[in-house]
Amino acid sequence: MTLRNNGAFLKAVSRSSQEPKPMLSIVVPTFNERDNVAQVVERIGAALSEAAVEVIFVDDSDDDTPAIIDGLAARFPISLLHREPDQRSGGLGTALAMGLEHAAGRYICVLDGDLQHPPEKLPELLAAAQGSDADVVVGSRYRPGGSARTLPWSRKVISVASKWISKILFHEKLWQTSDPGSGFFLISRRVLRGVHLRPIGYKMLTEVLMRGRWSRLVEVPYEFQNREAGTSKATLRQGALYAQHTVRLFREVADAARFWKFLMVGASGVGVNLGVLWLVAVAAGGPAWLGWAAGVEASIVTNFLLNRSITWRDRAESGSKAVAEGARYHVASLAGVAANALGFAALTAIGLPLLLAGTVGIGAGVATNFLGARAWVFKPRSAQPALRLVERGEPQRAAKSRQRCPRRGRPRWR
Repeated sequence: MTLRNNGAFLKAVSRSSQEPKPMLSIVVPTFNERDNVAQVVERIGAALSEAAVEVIFVDDSDDDTPAIIDGLAARFPISLLHREPDQRSGGLGTALAMGLEHAAGRYICVLDGDLQHPPEKLPELLAAAQGSDADVVVGSRYRPGGSARTLPWSRKVISVASKWISKILFHEKLWQTSDPGSGFFLISRRVLRGVHLRPIGYKMLTEVLMRGRWSRLVEVPYEFQNREAGTSKATLRQGALYAQHTVRLFREVADAARFWKFLMVGASGVGVNLGVLWLVAVAAGGPAWLGWAAGVEASIVTNFLLNRSITWRDRAESGSKAVAEGARYHVASLAGVAANALGFAALTAIGLPLLLAGTVGIGAGVATNFLGARAWVFKPRSAQPALRLVERGEPQRAAKSRQRCPRRGRPRWR
């Protein structure tokens, strides 16, 4: 990998302790964008001429894009991270992760190198972050004032479908944004402090929101633009990468998709329950009531163990506290059974069809069991900040967010 800064070879994009850091780092991934990079830089410079800014190109090109970026570095505060073909595993996701890692600014923005994200919106994103002290500012195509009308209909369908799949599956972390798949966003560097990113494919914002440390999110609407030059890099393969990324996040992010993990565990419990019932009452010839009781107890125990290791693995206790958890889980499960029975009895009493009443009763039991397990059985170990969408103009958390980067020695556009 080649690292350059203003045309000189670089040990990293690091600075001495005396050199002031930029207010904003802009990470621009490029792949054969020779016809666009000059305009990207010119438009960034025009939009942020008075700001302390650095631009980091993470380049996977096979054409002369790196040489053009080198030429631009003579006039602008640019760093180039060029990856050779054998270093490009993971594609755009790992390129962006590298750029985010090297960024030195207090704020870090991701901007595509094909000009489909308008650089003129950069001041608005930065002002939104500074004005509300938000951790994340999302450039949204789906917020009022934004638009994705330039997308081909096939890509628009895929974009909207993946958006809702992600929001529903990972609702704890993604429900606050209207565009979790946006490639145009700005974050405070504190969001990534101590965070190890493992992206696959294009959805870096989803990766950051799922793994990052944030609590306040602001959205800025923007209109997705037509590509200025070159050819689109979006292919059907990106759909497969999205699926792989979604599965990875489901497996690795402990505090996400808990309800769906809970349902998955519950479905396995149905199999355990019926299996034990058959073994005791049919295979062994025991009384039906004993088979039923054994099946219920076996499903409660296996569900508890699986929920400890999957759904709430980040909250599970050990030793004697684990035994207490198991006792509480039994109580929560019995409360779920009671809610199921009461709901079913009440609805059949007022004349609802049997299957509808049974379905509603099951839903009430599952909800009661889940809420009891989340709030009482597997208790949070420490208070977590509530994730929330902050409307622009809302007061800042603290006066420190009004500070500005020192002017002396800062990078300047010239």
